[in-house]
Amino acid sequence: MRLLDRKLADALHRIRHGSSLELVEEARRDEKQLLSELDRLMTRMRAIEGQLLQIQKSATRH
Repeated sequence: MRLLDRKLADALHRIRHGSSLELVEEARRDEKQLLSELDRLMTRMRAIEGQLLQIQKSATRH
C-alpha cells in the first residue's frame, strides 16, 4: 500500500508539474491505474478485516 501511495504521489506531481502535454497525459493514465489498484487492495483489506471479526466473534462465543 505504501508503494502504491508513493507511486500515486509521483503521478500527481507529474500531472501538476509536467513539462509537456504528453507527459501529463501519461501521468493521468498512471494515476487512474494506480487508483484502481489501490481501490482493489483496500477492498480486499476490508474483506479480510470482516472475516477476522467474524472469526473473533465466533471464538468468543465458545
